[in-house]
Amino acid sequence: MKKQWNYVAGLFILALLLCNCDPKVTPPDPTPDDPCEYTEPLKLGKVEPKVVEGGDYPPFKPTYDTLNKETKPYYVPNGPIRGNLSPNNPEYKVEKQDGGASQAISFEEYDEIGDAINVSSVLPEPSVAENGQTVMTTGNTYMSLSLDGGQTFTSVNPTTIFPNDYGGLCCDQVLQYVPEFDMFVWLLQYWTSGGQNAIRIAVQNTQQVRSSNGTSWTYWDFTNDALASSGTLDYNDMSFGRQFLYWTSSIGGGANRYVIRVPLSELNAKGTVNYQFTGSTNAFWSHVTQNGTNAVFWAGHQNNSTMLVYSMRDADNFYSWREVNINSWPNNTMSSTAADGNDWLTDASWKTYVRAATMRENNAIFAWNASNNANFPQTHVQIAEINTNSWNLVNQYQIWNPDFAFAYPYFETNQKGQIGIITAFGGGPWNASSGVGVWGDFVIYYPRLSSRSYTNYGHYHTTRRSGTNADEWVSAGFTYETDGSVTPYYVRFKH
Repeated sequence: MKKQWNYVAGLFILALLLCNCDPKVTPPDPTPDDPCEYTEPLKLGKVEPKVVEGGDYPPFKPTYDTLNKETKPYYVPNGPIRGNLSPNNPEYKVEKQDGGASQAISFEEYDEIGDAINVSSVLPEPSVAENGQTVMTTGNTYMSLSLDGGQTFTSVNPTTIFPNDYGGLCCDQVLQYVPEFDMFVWLLQYWTSGGQNAIRIAVQNTQQVRSSNGTSWTYWDFTNDALASSGTLDYNDMSFGRQFLYWTSSIGGGANRYVIRVPLSELNAKGTVNYQFTGSTNAFWSHVTQNGTNAVFWAGHQNNSTMLVYSMRDADNFYSWREVNINSWPNNTMSSTAADGNDWLTDASWKTYVRAATMRENNAIFAWNASNNANFPQTHVQIAEINTNSWNLVNQYQIWNPDFAFAYPYFETNQKGQIGIITAFGGGPWNASSGVGVWGDFVIYYPRLSSRSYTNYGHYHTTRRSGTNADEWVSAGFTYETDGSVTPYYVRFKH
């Protein structure tokens, strides 16, 4: 009898232990090194389509983007020390792309966009989408369209294409091209009026984009009050898989990150859209993974040696998260003095959020800005590759140089599994500029250099897998000019 009682008691204790790791249980604050996975059900919403044609709306002058400003900065706490806080790969160099045979990548197309509307008055923050001869680029307030593969661009004022509902067009536009549906997807953010703002998702096929000069769209408005009880939608990113378009925004501050998925088939049908969305996730201003198939992932920092990794798989009606141990990274205030004497990382001094995210097979690759230390003389980019089956760290490496800084990475994976990069660099001999490369070459190639720097570089730039050649990438970058103007550029490149 005593043995039976001990057996029953043992089963009871085991059950309690299993319950403590029940993925349906949501802890108020997951503890470090907790192996459990936690889930929350996805919420449901519905939105009806609207149509615009002709670009005949009166032009609206957008207000400078004052969002993405935290009144009380969030500094990532230090966690237990793991690893040796030193480089795991050779330093990165920067070179001008000149088409030489010794260079690892070639520019298949390069063009500077000289007529972008209002670009000199706001941070550029460009995005790009491409289907062969049809290329769209956007910035905070402009859209530029090329019908000849990026050789020339004509800019169109987006405030004349769509009605300026809510408080009018704000900023933070993002583009994608979905080859399987021949669909350009355009995300626009709008200001707040009467407590309501919106993310506008617009779609169109290539032929209609061309024939209308980018002015014919079907669109849906996703409002802040449909997703959360309070707060403003801000700072967006977008990706897609086989079934869904995924987009993310923060509502009421960077720590409240929401991810929304929309069926691609419903967007393509241009009818009612039934979408699903998460609650607030603690992934500070993070971007979502590119190059996915049946899931999307995003991440934040629990501390500087533990990541909080979120996932939303297409087959599930819930999203989940867990803590993943990584190697410690330098976690001090970031700065870098550019060639003109300005600290081009003043605005980013504490912003370590995950700016780059892409998939390579079953691994999610995340990257963020990190500070200097005894082993990294300059601010640099940390990269963590995490297996999404085992949730273990596979590799951790860096984009770094002892003489100048790297920051603001964005990644995309081509069909060969190669990771295309766009990143900013500055400090030492360089003013803050952007360039592109491929992971493993340890070189970033720039088409042109900035002739001046500001204390706020901008919050993102973009690289995408080409819509017509999945071995190649297209990127949208920019340079700052001495006269105060900005030169956005488009580049298509291959390895």
